[in-house]
Amino acid sequence: MRRTRAIASLVLATSLLSLGAPADAGRVSAGHQKSWGKEGVSLEQYRTDSTECALAAAGTNLEGTNPAKALVFWTRLGNGNMPPNNYADIWMSARINPEVQWNRAATIMQHELEGCLMMRGYVKFELTDEQDMMLKALAQGSDERRAYLHSLASDPHVLATQAVTDS
Repeated sequence: MRRTRAIASLVLATSLLSLGAPADAGRVSAGHQKSWGKEGVSLEQYRTDSTECALAAAGTNLEGTNPAKALVFWTRLGNGNMPPNNYADIWMSARINPEVQWNRAATIMQHELEGCLMMRGYVKFELTDEQDMMLKALAQGSDERRAYLHSLASDPHVLATQAVTDS
C-alpha cells in the first residue's frame, strides 16, 4: 500500500496542478489550454482550493487498480534497468508498457482532482489562443503568472463564455 501511494504521490507531484499551469501540467492537467475557475474566488482561496484538491488527488489509493498492479509487476522485472532474462520478459515488459500504465494511474487521480474542484464549485474553462500566449509568456511559478491565471479564473464573463461543457 505504501508503494502504491508513493507511486500516486510521485505522479501527481511531478505534474501539479491544472490550476497553476494548465498548458504545462504534465500527466495530470485540465487539458490543452484549459484551467479551472470559480466566479469571484479570491486569489488566496483559489490557491488553497487548488492545493487541497491536489493533495487529495495525490492521496488517492491506487492499490488494486490495474495500472498499479502492472507497474508493481514491471518493477519486479527489473524496472527497465536490467536486461530481460529471456524472450518472455521482453514480451511481458513490452505488453505492460509502463508509460501507458503511468498515464492510466494519472487518469484515476485526474478524476479525483476534478471531482474535488467541482465539489467546491469550480468549472473547467478553455483559454483563448491570446490568453494562452499571454500565460506562456509569464514565468512558470511566478506571482505574475498566478495573478494572470486567477484574473481569468475568477472572471464571470470568461467562465460564462469559455466554459468547457464536454468534461
